[in-house]
Amino acid sequence: MAEVLARLSSQAKALGLGTLLLVVACSTGGGGTSGGGASTTDVTVWTAWGGDELKAFRDVLKPFQDSTGIKVHLTTNRDSTNQIANGIAAGTDLPDVAPGPTDPNLVKSWISKGALKPMETILGDKFNDYISNTYPALTTPAAGQSDNPYILVVGGKHYALMVKTQVKGLFWYNKKVFTGTAPKTFDELLGLNPSQFGGAKSLFCAGFESGAASGWPASDQIDNIIMRQSGDQIYTNWIQGKVKFTDPAIKLGYQTFLKEVSDSAVFGGRNTALSTNFGKAGDPMFNSPPGCLFLEQATFIANFFHQNKGVTAGTDFDFFAHPSINSQYDGNVNGFYDQFSVYNDTPAARKLMQYLATKDAQQIWADDGGTLGAIKTLKYKDPIFARAAEIASGAKNLLVTAGDFMPADMQKAFWQSLLNVTRNPGSLDSELKHLDQVQAASYATS
Repeated sequence: MAEVLARLSSQAKALGLGTLLLVVACSTGGGGTSGGGASTTDVTVWTAWGGDELKAFRDVLKPFQDSTGIKVHLTTNRDSTNQIANGIAAGTDLPDVAPGPTDPNLVKSWISKGALKPMETILGDKFNDYISNTYPALTTPAAGQSDNPYILVVGGKHYALMVKTQVKGLFWYNKKVFTGTAPKTFDELLGLNPSQFGGAKSLFCAGFESGAASGWPASDQIDNIIMRQSGDQIYTNWIQGKVKFTDPAIKLGYQTFLKEVSDSAVFGGRNTALSTNFGKAGDPMFNSPPGCLFLEQATFIANFFHQNKGVTAGTDFDFFAHPSINSQYDGNVNGFYDQFSVYNDTPAARKLMQYLATKDAQQIWADDGGTLGAIKTLKYKDPIFARAAEIASGAKNLLVTAGDFMPADMQKAFWQSLLNVTRNPGSLDSELKHLDQVQAASYATS
């Protein structure tokens, strides 16, 4: 699978996917990108982050560099999976630390080639603390299983360190407009009359445009429907290509999604949803009169509200968790994570990873705002993220986003299908049949 654009962090998407490589020196030592041997004084790190996320990472790294004297040579590389794959194939230098692949097949392949190093070795006597302190959904396969390549666990060993997470499927609103009680069920949500709240024009706002990755916000919405409507087993099997798109459960998910994006439900109609960038999708909530009541999006969207409209979390806007669709699956929560893997097992790389696994390091991320850490006991000054942490900690299953973990051809077709059915709901059956064909081919060769 190629680099999965939806797995890039939110700010990386917002800053533009056209710029694939941006080198940023995080130390006085410059921006070297090779492994450089078993160094005790330098470590090379690749990340997809830019903007505020990159600044936050620098803040996290500063105490480490100051206390150890180790220089971190930091590169923002938004094509790291492909470049690392090429390096593995050619036998050339790799970064010491970089995100692990999101494609389960690449995970297994790179492990078999010795490219990924187990955290059990890297963290040493600190490994048990890492497992105990991190959200279990990010570290622990289902009971009785030793593999979950989606979280880079293979053969009972962990090949990535989880450092951050986000919660998806939240419904955001302007507190000065929506003054009602959060609906308990999805049917209750769909039944609300937006005009009763500040004269809002529509129930929902939506924005599915994201350049070459257009469609991923729509996939987040349908993922949250399917996991709550038909359950985690069907949802996971669907990601793995074991459930067809024409399966009644998946078709029902599409049909439910179309209720959210009908001309009568979405601000500006379907074409507006298709042409609006995801980062600006919620802006109409803060207009006068408001364009809509709600925007469904992940925790990171709070940064865009503040950036675009100058509003404050907890004072001007808030969210409620995704309402129940099928009560037996209420514990299923959609999230994503940021992780690092080790490609060169050097003393400096070990020290860095051991530091990133600590509460002190991840608390800096939490204090800078805009994200949840992976550690369960972090404190959040931002009320939005404090409540999102409660949702993450209370989740029965913290499920990955489907499109992010499908083979590249499948992902592209899936995202495009959501744009197509939004534009023309009557094309649903033909779209699902086409997706079955893509699924059969892409999973056979992935």
